[in-house]
Amino acid sequence: MNKIKLILTVVVVFVVLFAQAGNAAAAPLALDPAPITGIITDIALETDVSDVTTVLVTVDNLGVIQTARLSVDTAVDLGLVTLDLATNELIVVESQIGQPVEIDPTTVIPDEAAEEEEPVHPISALLAEFFDVDASVIDGYHTDDGFGFGVIAQALWMSRNLTGTDDESGDASLAHEILVAKESHDYSFFADYFEDGTVPTNWGQFRKAFLNKKNNLGVVVSGQADESDTSTQSQLEHGNNGKNNGNEHGKGNDNGKGKGHNKP
Repeated sequence: MNKIKLILTVVVVFVVLFAQAGNAAAAPLALDPAPITGIITDIALETDVSDVTTVLVTVDNLGVIQTARLSVDTAVDLGLVTLDLATNELIVVESQIGQPVEIDPTTVIPDEAAEEEEPVHPISALLAEFFDVDASVIDGYHTDDGFGFGVIAQALWMSRNLTGTDDESGDASLAHEILVAKESHDYSFFADYFEDGTVPTNWGQFRKAFLNKKNNLGVVVSGQADESDTSTQSQLEHGNNGKNNGNEHGKGNDNGKGKGHNKP
């Protein structure tokens, strides 16, 4: 009886071992990554913000273009760059361009993933597209400075009206100053735009002078806005004093966000 148990035990052990060996044999072997091969079409030295220099190699393999970023040491070993002893500077070995190369993929330095753009409010995106400004700037007016999109749209429209001419539409370069004026209740920045020199004392007066009733957020969102319309009541009532383009007030200020004028 004991002999039978012993024989059965041995048989079971062999069966288990055989099954494990079979599974191991059936498992696919791990494949090493294939080397990067082809004809070198370009070799470039690049230095990042941390003052680290790498070598970017472009390879053409039967029409398939690949790039590989290598350390200087790896590139030197491959004969792609060398050290100029006279100047103590790295130089590209131009004669290697057009020659075949085989690069070990484990030596390739992965490029850092590009930073993803921060999402912006859909209304900011619409205004940005229509007025040709950065959507993040409009988001700043809204989230950082606390202005509603309706007021922001009015400021953008007024900036276009003030900087436009009979032949050309204006831009958003005065939007920041307009919003600052609304927040501070000081409209002296725009005194030159009034023929009699009278400066508005409130937002309603300023808006009436430089904003057409059709210039609002709704027409932009609905896609019904007329990009060529720069007519304002100021042009009718004040003649705009011949200062439609407003260049003396400095363009390019639309990137500011009215810091220091945040709403509580």
